[in-house]
Amino acid sequence: MELGRAGEKIAAQYLQDSGYRILEMNWRSGQGELDIIAIKGRVAVAIEVKSRSGSLSGHPLEAITKDKMNRLYRLLKEWQLESEWRGHLRVDAIALIKNGESWDLDHVEGIGQ
Repeated sequence: MELGRAGEKIAAQYLQDSGYRILEMNWRSGQGELDIIAIKGRVAVAIEVKSRSGSLSGHPLEAITKDKMNRLYRLLKEWQLESEWRGHLRVDAIALIKNGESWDLDHVEGIGQ
């Protein structure tokens, strides 16, 4: 759990540094959770963050199945209804692999849908 939270903090800082405005961290509904919801321009983005302590168990993005992508998009639509956001929607993924004292970060925009 600590690895996941650390990864989410690193991802949030990366997103802010990249011009995103963080709206929510760990947004929950009865159907699941979105790690990060951020805005960039006219797009609300749900970002799934996957963190690993190394690459022995494969790349973190391999854990995001088509079903998972579809669920993330449904959750983002649910958030949209709750928040009354009227802009575009997108689901991204950020993979983080701990590499000694640093992290390797891979941001993939527009997964699924």
